[in-house]
Amino acid sequence: MKNPIHEMVTEAATHTWFRSATVPGEQYATPTPTVPIQEPRPVEPVTGRHIFHRPVRFADIDAHGHVNNVRFVEYLEDARVALFFEFVRRFQDDGGPESPLLGIAIARHEVNYRRPLRFRHGSVRVESWVTKIGMVRCELAAEIRDDHDVFVETRSVVVAIDLATERPRRFTADERAFLRRYLT
Repeated sequence: MKNPIHEMVTEAATHTWFRSATVPGEQYATPTPTVPIQEPRPVEPVTGRHIFHRPVRFADIDAHGHVNNVRFVEYLEDARVALFFEFVRRFQDDGGPESPLLGIAIARHEVNYRRPLRFRHGSVRVESWVTKIGMVRCELAAEIRDDHDVFVETRSVVVAIDLATERPRRFTADERAFLRRYLT
């Protein structure tokens, strides 16, 4: 029986990008992969979904040879931060906030693991959308997937927080308008 961890380490160690620079302070050589890297295929934007491409790193892999369940929560966090920074870019020119949805907290995560995600060259997609918008909280849904498989399905409850009082607050009109863009 083949050991998947041994195979992954052997594959990683044979790539030129695995080697260190030869002289301190010298730039690393441009990677020359021995296996062709498959870039994600262009994906038609799905109405109401935010698309975020997340590379699968070797460090994400656990002893069972697949992405560790805790790492999936990091994938979701990266996608959520990218989504909220879109809010900043949209409103910053109009004198809006300097950080995304200033004062939000995750109140709940529900994660359903559907298939193991093994190490790969390239990335997976995190597709996020809003399923509910309340006065002080909203619900985000997400899938971590590629073109063929869904690896994880999630639901998260996001609560608006007043940073000065550390108490729940209402979403602003701009925040609600932004969240409605992804409401499905």
